Amino acid sequence: MSQQAVPIDPHETLYLPMRRRFMSEYVQTEEGTTELRIYYGLKEISIEEPELHAFGENLLKQDSFMAGVATRWSTGEPLPWERVKELLEHLLSENILSREAPKLAAETDYHKMIMAAEAKRPAPESPLWWNPDTEGVLKQLVGRPMEFGFLEAMLPVHRAAHAALDAEGRHIGENNVFPDSMRMRMETEWRMCPYPGSRFRDDALMNVTALKSMTKVWKPSLQAMLILRDEFLKRYPLLPDGQWRIGDLHAFSCAVLALPSMMLLRGENPVPNGTLDPLLSSVFRVTDGVRMVSIYLMFLPEQPMPYETPINPASLLHLTERDNHFLSTRGVCAGPPHMVEEFFATMLDGKPLAGEPLPPPTWLEEIPAAFDYGLRGLQLYSLQFTLWAHMCHTYERLRDIILQAEAPKDTGWGRLRERLEKDWKIIQPTRQHTEVQRSWAKARYVEMYDRAQRGLRGFSEDKLQHISDVFSPAKDAVHEETVQQLRALFRERAPAPEGANPELTDRLADVLADYITIERSAVGTLDNVQREVNKLLKREHPKRHFTNLDLSIHHRLRFATIGVLPYLMEVFREELGLTIQDDVASVTITPGNPRAVAA
Repeated sequence: MSQQAVPIDPHETLYLPMRRRFMSEYVQTEEGTTELRIYYGLKEISIEEPELHAFGENLLKQDSFMAGVATRWSTGEPLPWERVKELLEHLLSENILSREAPKLAAETDYHKMIMAAEAKRPAPESPLWWNPDTEGVLKQLVGRPMEFGFLEAMLPVHRAAHAALDAEGRHIGENNVFPDSMRMRMETEWRMCPYPGSRFRDDALMNVTALKSMTKVWKPSLQAMLILRDEFLKRYPLLPDGQWRIGDLHAFSCAVLALPSMMLLRGENPVPNGTLDPLLSSVFRVTDGVRMVSIYLMFLPEQPMPYETPINPASLLHLTERDNHFLSTRGVCAGPPHMVEEFFATMLDGKPLAGEPLPPPTWLEEIPAAFDYGLRGLQLYSLQFTLWAHMCHTYERLRDIILQAEAPKDTGWGRLRERLEKDWKIIQPTRQHTEVQRSWAKARYVEMYDRAQRGLRGFSEDKLQHISDVFSPAKDAVHEETVQQLRALFRERAPAPEGANPELTDRLADVLADYITIERSAVGTLDNVQREVNKLLKREHPKRHFTNLDLSIHHRLRFATIGVLPYLMEVFREELGLTIQDDVASVTITPGNPRAVAA
């Protein structure tokens, strides 16, 4: 019998081995009542009954206690033992309470598992870098080359510098390098996290090597943030009450990341890989955390925080803790609480630098172009991810049609049905299978795309492009030709099963043709914005059009990462042998053989 199954005796001692991981807040419910919520890592305890609020508050203060004492955790008469016993046994079953005193350990089984996987992971033995050999790197990674001048149209700007090495020989993205296939093995010191809050003694350890690097340049990092903040606020003033818009905080984070990225990726006099000032790589790493939190918060329809939502250092810290953003699968944030608080106060409130002023950095003149680069990157990002929302909607439309009829798995219809179902399960964890999530996300991209343009140097209202126009293109002659081609090929390769409505096949073709027309418009606009990026970075723009297959490289680079989406055109290439390439001006459908099916 497990310890949890043994009834609790009022005289036994119980332990809260991770008490310092708790955080709590009182929340007003939709019914108008007050609820105490206690957060413990990924678990949430909700206490609705007012008479139990004191129980919850006292629980948070204990490292260990005699079970019967908990009956006194009330504001009035002692609580009945049977009720307290029920609460304590529930907490015991959830592994929040323990009957055993906590044991200190320098390493966890989870970390050992991560290190074992790391030792087996295919990793490059020498640095891989985009500038100038994007074609060679991509050919090695995914087997498909693409010109350097299309990099940002395929890869979000905030991730473009991840794989670069700084002068300390560390990846700028540290353990979060994207794509992971460019991440080299690095000697890293790991340690159990001692900080109170969500990461306290987490199974994933903290990267002490990165912390030591950051600590060496901490004051210059704060100075850099103040300089960058002042420049950004010239383009995007704060709200009247002095708070940030959460959307602007995200944009500012992206603009900060764009500074070292631009210096590394420009066409003329780029900073050579392996020589970037560790100050800039440290600023990149800590700012990227703010970017990840802010974009996460903006995309939760159940917790509405559109672009204009005010945010300040205290609310940012609270939400970071509450929603477990200090945690990740590879390690927890290594920043001590006082440094996190100081950074948030500097970034958001402009907290003055203590002590003697430092000499100005050498990259001041780079800031205006870097901010433009970051804002163009936000345009590209909004286009890329709005397209994925439309793609997921197309998956839903195709699935609704194909589920109306069953066919053997060795037929074209059967293969499509099985594959669409498989991909749909991959889409579901991203929540893009729901119209609520897709609509909310698209609305945020509208805000981001519009706001990014308004911060560009030389902007005027007559230059404003609406993202809604990009995703509502006219059905031109290319569209009509695509419809006819797809109908003919689908009738040949995936006819509706016998007894089913024969029009289902044409409906599949029509839905796919609708998406291809949207995709053509999107990749054409990505091409245009990329051209502006190349002008800014003084790089040559490719002589051909950017295509959907170029953009699809992003999906392949994200293979096996959290939140990855399948690419729709792969369904038809692998299951029906149809390779579909599109750009702003054309669609090419090349018939071939579908992939072999295992016996």
